[in-house]
Amino acid sequence: MQYDLQPNPQHLDIADKGIRFVHNIVDTIAFYAVLFFQSMLMGGLLGIIPEEDSVWFLLYYLFLYVMFHTLCEHLFGKTPGKFITKTKVVKKDGSKPTFINLLGRNAARFVPFDPLSFLLSERGWHDQLSDTYVVRDAKKS
Repeated sequence: MQYDLQPNPQHLDIADKGIRFVHNIVDTIAFYAVLFFQSMLMGGLLGIIPEEDSVWFLLYYLFLYVMFHTLCEHLFGKTPGKFITKTKVVKKDGSKPTFINLLGRNAARFVPFDPLSFLLSERGWHDQLSDTYVVRDAKKS
Protein backbone atom coordinates (compact mmCIF):
# COMPACT_ATOMS: atom_id res chain seq x y z
CA MET A 1 0.00 0.00 0.00
CA GLN A 2 1.33 3.38 -0.95
CA TYR A 3 0.62 6.37 1.25
CA ASP A 4 -0.68 9.54 -0.32
CA LEU A 5 2.16 12.01 0.08
CA GLN A 6 1.16 13.93 -3.03
CA PRO A 7 -1.13 16.95 -3.00
CA ASN A 8 -4.84 16.22 -2.71
CA PRO A 9 -6.91 15.74 -5.86
CA GLN A 10 -7.70 19.12 -7.35
CA HIS A 11 -11.43 18.48 -7.73
CA LEU A 12 -12.01 17.87 -3.99
CA ASP A 13 -12.72 20.73 -1.57
CA ILE A 14 -10.68 19.31 1.32
CA ALA A 15 -11.80 20.31 4.85
CA ASP A 16 -9.08 22.13 6.75
CA LYS A 17 -7.58 20.95 10.04
CA GLY A 18 -9.59 23.45 12.11
CA ILE A 19 -12.90 22.14 10.81
CA ARG A 20 -11.72 18.57 11.36
CA PHE A 21 -10.73 19.40 14.93
CA VAL A 22 -14.22 20.82 15.60
CA HIS A 23 -16.04 17.82 14.17
CA ASN A 24 -13.75 15.52 16.16
CA ILE A 25 -14.79 17.27 19.39
CA VAL A 26 -18.49 17.08 18.48
CA ASP A 27 -18.16 13.40 17.50
CA THR A 28 -16.38 12.60 20.76
CA ILE A 29 -19.19 14.22 22.76
CA ALA A 30 -21.81 12.38 20.68
CA PHE A 31 -20.01 9.06 21.12
CA TYR A 32 -19.85 9.46 24.90
CA ALA A 33 -23.56 10.34 24.94
CA VAL A 34 -24.28 7.09 23.06
CA LEU A 35 -21.98 5.19 25.42
CA PHE A 36 -23.76 6.70 28.43
CA PHE A 37 -27.24 5.85 27.17
CA GLN A 38 -26.36 2.31 26.15
CA SER A 39 -24.71 1.81 29.56
CA MET A 40 -27.89 3.00 31.24
CA LEU A 41 -29.88 0.61 29.07
CA MET A 42 -27.63 -2.36 29.73
CA GLY A 43 -27.20 -1.64 33.43
CA GLY A 44 -30.69 -0.39 34.23
CA LEU A 45 -32.92 -2.59 32.12
CA LEU A 46 -30.81 -5.66 31.52
CA GLY A 47 -28.75 -5.69 34.71
CA ILE A 48 -25.48 -6.07 32.79
CA ILE A 49 -22.74 -4.00 34.34
CA PRO A 50 -19.28 -4.65 32.85
CA GLU A 51 -16.20 -4.30 34.99
CA GLU A 52 -14.41 -1.17 33.80
CA ASP A 53 -10.91 -2.62 33.84
CA SER A 54 -11.78 -5.93 32.17
CA VAL A 55 -10.56 -6.92 28.72
CA TRP A 56 -14.16 -7.44 27.60
CA PHE A 57 -15.05 -3.86 28.53
CA LEU A 58 -12.09 -2.55 26.52
CA LEU A 59 -12.98 -4.68 23.49
CA TYR A 60 -16.63 -3.63 23.72
CA TYR A 61 -15.63 0.04 23.99
CA LEU A 62 -13.34 -0.22 20.94
CA PHE A 63 -16.01 -2.08 18.96
CA LEU A 64 -18.66 0.50 19.87
CA TYR A 65 -16.32 3.40 18.97
CA VAL A 66 -15.53 1.98 15.53
CA MET A 67 -19.13 1.03 14.81
CA PHE A 68 -20.52 4.41 15.96
CA HIS A 69 -18.40 6.25 13.40
CA THR A 70 -18.72 3.61 10.67
CA LEU A 71 -22.50 3.29 10.90
CA CYS A 72 -23.05 7.05 11.05
CA GLU A 73 -20.90 7.57 7.96
CA HIS A 74 -22.43 4.59 6.13
CA LEU A 75 -26.10 5.23 6.95
CA PHE A 76 -26.18 9.04 6.98
CA GLY A 77 -23.06 9.88 4.99
CA LYS A 78 -21.58 11.69 7.97
CA THR A 79 -21.15 11.73 11.72
CA PRO A 80 -22.87 14.28 13.99
CA GLY A 81 -19.77 16.47 13.87
CA LYS A 82 -19.70 16.35 10.09
CA PHE A 83 -23.36 17.43 9.99
CA ILE A 84 -22.47 20.50 12.05
CA THR A 85 -19.31 21.35 10.09
CA LYS A 86 -20.97 20.52 6.74
CA THR A 87 -18.35 17.99 5.73
CA LYS A 88 -18.42 14.37 4.56
CA VAL A 89 -16.10 11.45 3.79
CA VAL A 90 -15.49 10.55 0.15
CA LYS A 91 -13.16 8.44 -1.95
CA LYS A 92 -10.53 10.04 -4.21
CA ASP A 93 -13.00 10.29 -7.10
CA GLY A 94 -15.60 12.00 -4.89
CA SER A 95 -17.85 8.95 -4.61
CA LYS A 96 -19.30 7.52 -1.41
CA PRO A 97 -16.96 5.08 0.38
CA THR A 98 -18.06 1.49 0.81
CA PHE A 99 -18.86 0.05 4.22
CA ILE A 100 -15.49 -1.75 4.15
CA ASN A 101 -13.66 1.54 3.37
CA LEU A 102 -15.39 3.17 6.32
CA LEU A 103 -14.78 0.22 8.63
CA GLY A 104 -11.08 0.29 7.79
CA ARG A 105 -10.95 4.07 8.13
CA ASN A 106 -12.44 4.00 11.61
CA ALA A 107 -10.48 0.97 12.81
CA ALA A 108 -7.31 2.79 11.70
CA ARG A 109 -8.06 5.51 14.25
CA PHE A 110 -6.43 3.17 16.77
CA VAL A 111 -3.08 3.21 15.00
CA PRO A 112 -0.73 4.66 17.64
CA PHE A 113 -0.29 8.42 17.28
CA ASP A 114 -2.95 8.73 14.55
CA PRO A 115 -4.14 12.10 15.92
CA LEU A 116 -0.57 13.39 15.74
CA SER A 117 -0.37 12.39 12.07
CA PHE A 118 -2.21 15.62 11.25
CA LEU A 119 0.91 17.51 12.33
CA LEU A 120 2.87 15.73 9.58
CA SER A 121 0.44 15.93 6.67
CA GLU A 122 -2.86 17.37 5.52
CA ARG A 123 -4.55 14.00 5.93
CA GLY A 124 -4.41 11.77 8.96
CA TRP A 125 -3.19 8.21 8.76
CA HIS A 126 -6.74 6.89 9.05
CA ASP A 127 -7.57 8.88 5.89
CA GLN A 128 -4.47 7.70 4.06
CA LEU A 129 -4.81 4.03 5.02
CA SER A 130 -8.42 3.91 3.86
CA ASP A 131 -7.79 6.19 0.84
CA THR A 132 -10.57 8.54 1.91
CA TYR A 133 -10.86 12.31 2.15
CA VAL A 134 -12.92 14.62 4.35
CA VAL A 135 -14.37 17.34 2.15
CA ARG A 136 -16.77 20.23 2.43
CA ASP A 137 -20.27 19.04 1.54
CA ALA A 138 -21.49 20.91 -1.54
CA LYS A 139 -25.11 20.14 -0.55
CA LYS A 140 -24.63 21.91 2.82
CA SER A 141 -26.95 19.44 4.56
